[in-house]
Amino acid sequence: MDFLRRGLERAGSPAPGGRGASRFGVLSRPGPRPFFVATGTDCMNNYKGPKLRLSRRLGVPIAETPKHTLVLERRKAGHGGGGSGSGKPRRRKQKSIYGMQLDEKQKLTFYYNIGNRQLRRYLELAKKDPASTADVLVELLEARLDNVLRRLGWARTIWQARQLVSHGHVTVNGRKVSRPGYNVRVNDVLKPRNDACKKTVSAYQATAVSATPPQWLTFDADKFEAHVVSSPKFGEIQLPFPLKTSMIIEFFSK
Repeated sequence: MDFLRRGLERAGSPAPGGRGASRFGVLSRPGPRPFFVATGTDCMNNYKGPKLRLSRRLGVPIAETPKHTLVLERRKAGHGGGGSGSGKPRRRKQKSIYGMQLDEKQKLTFYYNIGNRQLRRYLELAKKDPASTADVLVELLEARLDNVLRRLGWARTIWQARQLVSHGHVTVNGRKVSRPGYNVRVNDVLKPRNDACKKTVSAYQATAVSATPPQWLTFDADKFEAHVVSSPKFGEIQLPFPLKTSMIIEFFSK
């Protein structure tokens, strides 16, 4: 087996069982993997890599934290953009229409921490509404339970909010909900499940970037519970970046 491995390496092919090979035959020589394959961003909720990399990739902050904003300000100022130590930003090629549509779609999936399949299902639901499909799509994503916790300031980021929900630290109308994609409805009441969860949420809320909930949510500090008073409206949703929703619809219409 050793002489066979050395012979294949001399011929420019990976050896059986080695890097770039499979049990069913010899594959092509391994090379750099594309960004969205190497990072596993096709399914965003399984992504375990550095989150700042996503903000740098898209050029917008995908989280309302000073760290994500600062790294983009440094790039605009010319620090760390060229990769050669010169401080000069790297020149990038002009993107195609497909590339711009992909970026808009990735902004939405990264910001709400969902995968492509989930986004497609939300899009199918939005198409059934007589209102604008793009507006309804963002409104449905805004009503997700993990995003509601972020809006309330109970979590600093969408990833913390997802962890709170999946670990069963939050109740909706007195029932434990462990599904981050649960869509809240009008008159729903959200509370921490016990005193330990309340202490954790209080610590997050004290360090939240914006602890003021939007108009469609209210927070009772005495009872430490939140109420959904209305459905989120697209005009009231504040995103940390500009979003061209029409390009997202065009991306999935192909």
